[in-house]
Amino acid sequence: MGKRAEQLELQVQTLRKQVAIEHLRAFEAAKESRRTSAWFATNKGPNADLRLALQRIIARHQDLVDSDPWASKAVSVVVSSWVGDGIIGKPVGSTKRYADGWREWSESTACDWDEIGNLYAKQALIARTVAVRGSCLVRRRFNEELMQRGLVPLQLQVMEPDYLDLSKDDGARIRFGKQYAENGKLEGYWLRRSHPGESDWTAQSIQQSDFVPKEEICHIYDVRRPGQATGVPMGVSALLKLRDVSDRDAAQLMRDKLSACFMGFLQDPDADAMAAGTELLDTLEPGVIEQLPPGKSITFAQPPDAGDYVATQKFHLLSIAQAYEVTYEALSGDLGNVNFSSGRMGWMEMRRAVARWRWSVMIPQFLEPLGRWYREAAAMSGAGRGTAQFEWTPPITWLTDPAREIPAYIEAVKGGFMSLSEIQRMLGYVPELVIQELGEDMKRARDAGLALSTDAMTAGVAQPIPVGQIENQAQNPIQ
Repeated sequence: MGKRAEQLELQVQTLRKQVAIEHLRAFEAAKESRRTSAWFATNKGPNADLRLALQRIIARHQDLVDSDPWASKAVSVVVSSWVGDGIIGKPVGSTKRYADGWREWSESTACDWDEIGNLYAKQALIARTVAVRGSCLVRRRFNEELMQRGLVPLQLQVMEPDYLDLSKDDGARIRFGKQYAENGKLEGYWLRRSHPGESDWTAQSIQQSDFVPKEEICHIYDVRRPGQATGVPMGVSALLKLRDVSDRDAAQLMRDKLSACFMGFLQDPDADAMAAGTELLDTLEPGVIEQLPPGKSITFAQPPDAGDYVATQKFHLLSIAQAYEVTYEALSGDLGNVNFSSGRMGWMEMRRAVARWRWSVMIPQFLEPLGRWYREAAAMSGAGRGTAQFEWTPPITWLTDPAREIPAYIEAVKGGFMSLSEIQRMLGYVPELVIQELGEDMKRARDAGLALSTDAMTAGVAQPIPVGQIENQAQNPIQ
């Protein structure tokens, strides 16, 4: 009985395993079938796959952006939508001197370590570096010479992620040149003294790296997995398709060039073979008449029809646009099939991605730390009192159809669904500056004897009645 029981128990366990496997394979993607026979998928950590593939992905994406018009345009759309003219910062609860100092510093090249662009140019450079190379580094620098010019002595050095010393990696405490404590908290960065891809005759600065505390560095990248130590280039899922589309473009162009080569071939069966010669053209040129020797003939290959080139190209560009999270119309410039409703719906979907790039990447990873850096530098130079808190206003949002959209915004404010300041920020304006400029414009107009339609005091619009006047009218009604 004991042996029989053991056999029955073994059979039951086997049946249970088979049932479990069948339940697992209830998911089509989990089945081992002909459709999945060539599907090799790994389930590694957020940094394991990147460590093996990141450098090659970055190199290939950079090559495509430099040489392929579609990749270049996709990155340009991402950067223009992400930061545009720049995300404007306004200190909260600060003195006028502090706010004016911030405006002067951010709008001048003094904020740049290389003294080439202002803060808004740095934002565009950071966004482009993140889009092309996956991440970007910004290092805090102090320049005492700026104090002599009455400016805050803070400068920003923008660097590519290649400065991270990957040779320090041990897979545990140091990952992608970033050093972590035993509890997993970031401690700092190992940065090379020069870019490893630049020419250096001594090679000493490339090989040497220094440890920089985390308080001195901003590492900006799109975090897609918990624990991810660095970013990947945008559009990485479409890199092979971009290259295939480029090859197809070149093949189609060559086909069109060959079709334009109208040539003639002269055959004379009575001609002397020695006199005709044996040298033949090895290239096709339009307008050429080639005399063939006796017994010679030319046969051209007839390649199969590649189908509708425009429709196929549009399909591939749709896929590429999805990989970069932009619209097909923004990528291709093709607005032939767009009306107001479809264009607005596509733009609204893209705006969600743009908002994520701004409020989940650029603002928390760069602009908010920048506010703290500026406060500390301002305290060093005595440039007024202020806090590290800033209000960040995204760039101007151009309306698709202002004649339809502006009245809708006006009604939303009148109905109490949105505030005037919220509408102004959403469109890329700083509310305080708008009110200030409107007041100055109206005052100048009144001083000049002009009546603007936007000025209720001069445009004949009914004014609010003071409370005291309302009471007098109630006591002495007009008969």
